[in-house]
Amino acid sequence: MTLEQYNEAVKKIMADQQALAQSTAKLAMTGKANPTSPEFGQIMTQQWGLIQAMTKLNTELMMGIMMPKK
Repeated sequence: MTLEQYNEAVKKIMADQQALAQSTAKLAMTGKANPTSPEFGQIMTQQWGLIQAMTKLNTELMMGIMMPKK
């Protein structure tokens, strides 16, 4: 993975997180942002997946797994 690929992956994760935040806000406005809501549960599952993806990316960056640009 190059630094450019890392940056693109981070940008996508951040865009996905923004979309989830907007969905959560909409649920909150309707009183459905609670653990009993299936939609809320789905959003939290997606958010956890994004956190895991970001953690993996950052670990790879810190461990020097990234390849130099060719």
